[in-house]
Amino acid sequence: MIIGIDASRANEEKKTGVGWYSYHVIQELKHLTTQPPNHPTTSQSLRVVLYTNKPLQGELADLPENWEEKVLHWFPKRLWTQIRLSWEMLMHKPDVLFIPAHVFPIIHPKHTVMTLHDIAAIRFPEAYNWFERWYTLWSGKFAVKNLWKVITISEFTKSELEKEFGSLNNVSVIHLGYNEEYHKIQQGIGSVLKKYKITKPYLLSIGRLENKKNTVNIIRAFEELRITNNELSLVLIGKPGHGYEKVKKVIENSEFKNDIITPGWVENDDLPILMNGAEVFVFPSLYEGFGIPVLEAQACGTPVVTSKGSSLEEVGKDACIYVDPQNVDEIVDNVAKLIEDNELREKMITKGFKNIERFSWEKCARETLNHLIT
Repeated sequence: MIIGIDASRANEEKKTGVGWYSYHVIQELKHLTTQPPNHPTTSQSLRVVLYTNKPLQGELADLPENWEEKVLHWFPKRLWTQIRLSWEMLMHKPDVLFIPAHVFPIIHPKHTVMTLHDIAAIRFPEAYNWFERWYTLWSGKFAVKNLWKVITISEFTKSELEKEFGSLNNVSVIHLGYNEEYHKIQQGIGSVLKKYKITKPYLLSIGRLENKKNTVNIIRAFEELRITNNELSLVLIGKPGHGYEKVKKVIENSEFKNDIITPGWVENDDLPILMNGAEVFVFPSLYEGFGIPVLEAQACGTPVVTSKGSSLEEVGKDACIYVDPQNVDEIVDNVAKLIEDNELREKMITKGFKNIERFSWEKCARETLNHLIT
């Protein structure tokens, strides 16, 4: 049996959420498909082919004996999936094709499995250009109606798909994991804070600086908190997204702009340390298919204020404080409680450590493999 996997997003140098999902699932699948012969997930005749648009990099390139890399060169950056990967499927199709990202090749095997992460292009159409919006929605609609199997990452996203496309028989929910480099760190925080010119105490938010992530309301809430806590700063980690012009203007006009730190893209090794140092992780996103940063914060022992609705209550359970993301006063009040009330703070941290036990990339990959081989 040959399983083909689109590894192009996993192979990106500066990965975002979907890229990291692809990477971690592939890495865990390597372990699961090279278990001892009597292990229930092992298939003696299983082979895996990773399709990529450029040679695999880093640990992704370390392949077990029954795995191979297949570089499908394609000069234009666009339409690699629809032209080059489709051609490969026509000429040398695997028994099963796994697409971890949103878009499958138009020519594909009968047994194709795709992960559909969300339908944000419907909920926030302004965040996409016309082609991205049309392409993503066309692919999602076709997938749930025609592909062999579709994986989605939360019950919330599955319910969104059902609202939009009707009853679905081929869609299963497999929760994501989180990077276990996120854990409680006791030492070495100071040098990383100095590197980014950050001083404690600070609030932290991670995600694109954009409307969907509710960045402006995070800044508004910080300004209110800063009035009564003159040592507090705000760290916004992420690249500009749709609506960044407004974010930039709000920062520039803020009385506390010198205490709002926007380091942009941050090295992966530094992110867990910055998460550890934060007083509160503030994540009042307007829409999330899953919300991995919530788990990463909980793993670091950092209390979380996040949004009601979308998938975040499903992921965070009772280990987060949930707010109306459009209500700045509610964000302010609950962040202040976590800073000032040590008993509440410790309670949420303890619940967070318990909550993350439900999630791992190994569990995600094992459930994914079961979908691919059965």
